[in-house]
Amino acid sequence: VYSIKSPQLSNDDFTPQSANVTFNTNPSWGGGTLVFSVLAGVNMPFDDLLYYVDGQMRGQFTEKTYFESQQIQLGPGPHEIVFSYRYNPVGLGVFPPESPDRIGAVYIDDVYFLPSGVTIAPAGPPASSIPGTASPTVSASPTLKLE
Repeated sequence: VYSIKSPQLSNDDFTPQSANVTFNTNPSWGGGTLVFSVLAGVNMPFDDLLYYVDGQMRGQFTEKTYFESQQIQLGPGPHEIVFSYRYNPVGLGVFPPESPDRIGAVYIDDVYFLPSGVTIAPAGPPASSIPGTASPTVSASPTLKLE
């Protein structure tokens, strides 16, 4: 049982970098919903979080200071879901002043797959919005690749 936290990619040269985590669904699964909680404490132009399903960008998260439950609808069969944390995604040589709310990290937590037709009762917000204080569970096998 664990959470995934983005690595520290900032550097003195402002060199753009990215780190990806990939969730692959089981090829035998029918359609359903990938459910997860995310705290995207990122702000453009410093960093951002994009996610892709089967190679197609499906969304972006930014400027969150609390965990938010999200869902991705998936058809039957195998799927690859990639979350990409990017540092200095536009390649600036100097950054403007940071927002005081910027965390500069992404946390992904409580990942699971619900087959079509299966629902769960909505849960309230986590007990705390402070990273590392939620009780995570992960039921997909992530792989981390630094690029």
